[in-house]
Amino acid sequence: MENLLGSYFILFLFFKSASRSLTCFSRKERLFFDRTFWLYRIIIKFFCFFFSLFVELENGFILVFFTKILFDLSFQPIRTKFASLVSLSDFGFL
Repeated sequence: MENLLGSYFILFLFFKSASRSLTCFSRKERLFFDRTFWLYRIIIKFFCFFFSLFVELENGFILVFFTKILFDLSFQPIRTKFASLVSLSDFGFL
């Protein structure tokens, strides 16, 4: 088992050095591209997160307004009945 891990480590070092020699960029140029890639990745994650948050909030608001409209429609006859029976002037406010 120890020999197997050692051979994997040697293969890892070989491919790491081989991949560096295959690129035509210097270390400074590659660092610039890596940082640019990470910056774009962070920006994309930011926009995806806020877009999904916006969609979830929109669904929540639609649900709240839909239930409010249903509630208003279902209790409209009761409300108009009580409004016609009792007004603010009956309580001495007006």
